[in-house]
Amino acid sequence: MIPAERQQRILSLIKENNGVLSINDLVRLLNVSHMTIRRDLQLLEQNKLVESVTGGVRLPNQLIRDLSVQIKENFATEEKKRIGERAASYVQDGQCIYLDEGTTSLALAHHITDRKNLTVVTNDFDIVRFLSNNSSANIIHIGGEVRRDTRSSVGIFAYRTLSYLNMDYAFLSCSSWDLRGITTPDSDKVLVKQAAMDSSMHKVLICDSSKYNKVAVYRVSELTKLTEMITDVGLPDEAKSALVNLGIKLTLVENS
Repeated sequence: MIPAERQQRILSLIKENNGVLSINDLVRLLNVSHMTIRRDLQLLEQNKLVESVTGGVRLPNQLIRDLSVQIKENFATEEKKRIGERAASYVQDGQCIYLDEGTTSLALAHHITDRKNLTVVTNDFDIVRFLSNNSSANIIHIGGEVRRDTRSSVGIFAYRTLSYLNMDYAFLSCSSWDLRGITTPDSDKVLVKQAAMDSSMHKVLICDSSKYNKVAVYRVSELTKLTEMITDVGLPDEAKSALVNLGIKLTLVENS
């Protein structure tokens, strides 16, 4: 197992054990040395994916900053593929859709290359590159201030572009959400996400279940403004029930 796969497995194991796990348990479950586990945990902690506790590690609730694309593309890859595939099934010929920045949105883009007369609006440079090379879609990049770590753009100019558009779907990503709403650690993303929601008929949050029960400083939206959430079966039961009670359509995807 390569380090990236093992680190993904570490995060999955912590999540399966109510968000906290001892180092000894990780050594036993993964059948590797203490030194290997400590190296993995050090990298995960540097990237704010875990927090150290006495004798072990836990998942953090407070999100300080967004992860870079290089880090995100190595985590929850199977879940993102399935979420993207399901979301793509909603996209029809002739529509105008927004794809928010992120690796889950890029996974969605891989499944819409055959759509005819499709307009894709996005702030994600990787999505622009992929669709430019692999589809006939009309592509609108919304401009704005460039975020190199997430290979995307944000800010007032991006917001203004979105405010002039009329879209069928906004497929939104997020790094953190709980039952109070969707949040972000980057204030310049708030206006962009809100404008995408305001300009779209259907507002669909696409994110793997690891984003649940995390919170960042800046609030994007209440959950009730969503049309639907597409996530994986790892979402806790209390969150599933709460979403249904709020009247939000919930779609859960299985791993292959």
